Amino acid sequence: MPEYRPVATSDEGLRARIVEQARELFLDHGFSKVSTSEIAEALGISKKTLYREFETKEDILRAVILPKLKESSKRIDSILSDERLTFPEKLEAVLAIFSTQHQRATPILIRDLCVHAPEVWREIQEHKKARLKKFEKLLEQGIAHGYFRSDIPQEIIIRMHTAAVESLMTPQVLGELPCTSQEVFQGIVKVLFEGILREGKKKSFERKHAGAKKIANKQ
Repeated sequence: MPEYRPVATSDEGLRARIVEQARELFLDHGFSKVSTSEIAEALGISKKTLYREFETKEDILRAVILPKLKESSKRIDSILSDERLTFPEKLEAVLAIFSTQHQRATPILIRDLCVHAPEVWREIQEHKKARLKKFEKLLEQGIAHGYFRSDIPQEIIIRMHTAAVESLMTPQVLGELPCTSQEVFQGIVKVLFEGILREGKKKSFERKHAGAKKIANKQ
C-alpha cells in the first residue's frame, strides 16, 4: 500500500483551509453527503482551484485523517521511549491519546467511510493496527513489571484487549450502541484494566492519572 504524501503546492495556506473546511463538513454530515462543490463553495473558491490542490475527494479525506493518525503515532512513540516515565504514566498517557482520537471520529463519519471510501478505510485500519501493536508492547512491559495479575496469562490479557477493541470499535456496532466511540473505548479500558490490575496497583494508577493526561497533551 503506497504511503500517503501531501502533494507539493504553491499555496499551503489554501490547502490547509480546504482540509479544515472538509474536516468540519465530513464530521457533521459524513463523507458521501459532502461534495467537492460544497467544500469549494464554503471556502469561496472555485472547484478548479480546489482540484488544483487535490485530485479527488478521497485525497482530501486522506489529508483530513491520515496526518492526525501519524501525529498520534509519533506522540505514542515519544511517550514509550521516555525513560523518565513510569509504566502507569505511560499507560495512562497512551490511553488518553487513544480516547482523544476516538472522540474526533463521529459515528456518522465512521459508518460512511466503511461503505463509501473503502480504500481510505483500509489505510486507516492499517495505521490503527500498527498503533495497537505498540500498545501491546506496552502491556507486555506492564506484565513484566508485575503491574497485572500473575494468574492471567500474558497472551490472554493482550488478546482480550485487542479482541474487545476490534469487535466493538466497528461502524456497525457503534451505530447500534447508545454511546459515542469515545465512551465505548473508555468502557473497554475500565472493564479490562480494573479487572486485571492487582489490588495494590489500583491506587498507583489513580495517583498517576491526572498527571499522565497532562503528559499526553504536551507530547
